[in-house]
Amino acid sequence: MRKAQMNAAVLIAIVSALIIIYILFLPSEERLDLIGENETVREDRETEGDDLLFEETSIIMDVIGSDEVERNLPSVNLFTRTSADVLRDVSSIYVKNGLFDKQDHEIDFRLDDPDNTDNILISFFAKTAKGRLMISLNGHKIYDNEVDKVNVDPIPVPEDLLAATNNLYFEVSGVGAKFWGTNEYLLENFKVTADVTDISTRESVISFVVPREEAKNVEEAHLRFVPECKQGEVGILDISINEKIVYSSVPDCGTVHPIEFAPNLLIRGDNTLEFGSDRGRYLIDQIEIVTDLIEQPSYTYFFEIDDDEWEEFRDGDKNINLTFFFVDDEEEKEAEILINERKTFMTRHYDFEWSTLIDNFVERGDNSLKIIPEERLEIRKITVTLEDED
Repeated sequence: MRKAQMNAAVLIAIVSALIIIYILFLPSEERLDLIGENETVREDRETEGDDLLFEETSIIMDVIGSDEVERNLPSVNLFTRTSADVLRDVSSIYVKNGLFDKQDHEIDFRLDDPDNTDNILISFFAKTAKGRLMISLNGHKIYDNEVDKVNVDPIPVPEDLLAATNNLYFEVSGVGAKFWGTNEYLLENFKVTADVTDISTRESVISFVVPREEAKNVEEAHLRFVPECKQGEVGILDISINEKIVYSSVPDCGTVHPIEFAPNLLIRGDNTLEFGSDRGRYLIDQIEIVTDLIEQPSYTYFFEIDDDEWEEFRDGDKNINLTFFFVDDEEEKEAEILINERKTFMTRHYDFEWSTLIDNFVERGDNSLKIIPEERLEIRKITVTLEDED
């Protein structure tokens, strides 16, 4: 009994080995058919008899839903702030000049924003003062006096001598005939101060997005805003759209300002609205950008039927099929379709796929396909195919 079981197992092993060897030596196509891995290939080949006239993938068709689009944008504040800043602070500076002993001193200070830095002053207390104190700025003497009091009046710095980096050089006059003496100065609490205006708040930028279909369908474009300010205390208000000036004037405070601007200033995608003023305080409120559209967004494509394809079609052996493949079966799908300006409709449905014959709409040569969606459509693929009649 045990011997018979062993013989049966050996026989099964031999047969299995022969089957494997047989499969390995089969042509690849037949081998895939036999083991069931060629279903997809066969499925694709079943459509190879169809001629693909047009294909477009990954499409989103937006619907604006109105002939007018309003954008309400956030308010902005424009103002300038001037503060007294210390550009350089030194606890003490000592200079002297004797017959055999001379000591000078120099310090540097920077101007981060020279165009907006004014009223630059040097101040110090003269704890020791003998001789004439001389101060030079960038090689130009700006002070040469005998100091007769401790609390010295601030010394103005000429603005025409200033640079981004500045050097102050301190020295004291010689003793002359009194060769046994020494002239000297001890300056304490030395400061270089200035009025620095912060202009970062003079300008404000708002970003907004214009979809592609809106951008190409704008017929008129308007900007509206209300400037809250004090008349007579504000300067010119400049407004730009994508760096193009659309307004530059001193507005009437507290009133609505409507401005029409060229529609082509709006671009597909990211846009910028910039406000700026050189004086005073503004609150720009109730900002709106309104666009009037020529028509609802439409999407146009083109395909060609060459002479051979046209003959096959006219002989009655082929049909021409338009098919939409969608990304879901949940959202409503509805559109008006024009093929060579001849109208048909994709009626409301929820399927993954929609197909229709367009034999009565096509022409030899170039053809146009225009789609006007009634609902937002997310389309995986659109095809136009020349297919065998069923």
